[in-house]
Amino acid sequence: MATKGMQTKQFIIDTSIKLFSEKGYSNVTMKDICEVCNLSRGGLYRHFNSTKEIFIDMLNSHKDNSQNLLDKSIKENISARQMLEFFLNQQKSEIQSEYSGLDFAIHEFAFVEKDQRDYMNKRYNSAITMLSKLIDYGKSRGEFKKCNSKILAIHIMFLFDSMKTSAPILVLTDDDIDNQINLIKDMVILYE
Repeated sequence: MATKGMQTKQFIIDTSIKLFSEKGYSNVTMKDICEVCNLSRGGLYRHFNSTKEIFIDMLNSHKDNSQNLLDKSIKENISARQMLEFFLNQQKSEIQSEYSGLDFAIHEFAFVEKDQRDYMNKRYNSAITMLSKLIDYGKSRGEFKKCNSKILAIHIMFLFDSMKTSAPILVLTDDDIDNQINLIKDMVILYE
């Protein structure tokens, strides 16, 4: 069971997502976060020392949740096709989200916080590893085509990254997104 402190920390992270999405990484201040979370400066600094720390925890939380969900689904022997459908729907939802500016903030973070480049590379490699694991799982179950899982995972991640960073400035219709998702399905799923 989460303690009150852990709940407050998660509330700060969850609430900050909208700020980072709207203002970018560099334009969010601790004062902004205090205001949106309705916390005193002392209340906020009890949990985080900087916006950088909040941002890193936000990224870690997302990565950890994704990893836990993948591991749990494999352990429960969920269909790889069902897991892929969930992943693709999640990506579409993120492309269409009101928080789609968050991907710009993530890229901005990588440029601004040069000391975090290694962290960002590890995060990227972790995402590739997770998607490769899903593809390998699907191949082992006979649900996915034989392929180089890592190369395909890299292609899929770059496609979605591009779509997410383009969505706030370009008009991407449902058909545009669905067509790309269907191409991915055709590359991955072994149809009988």
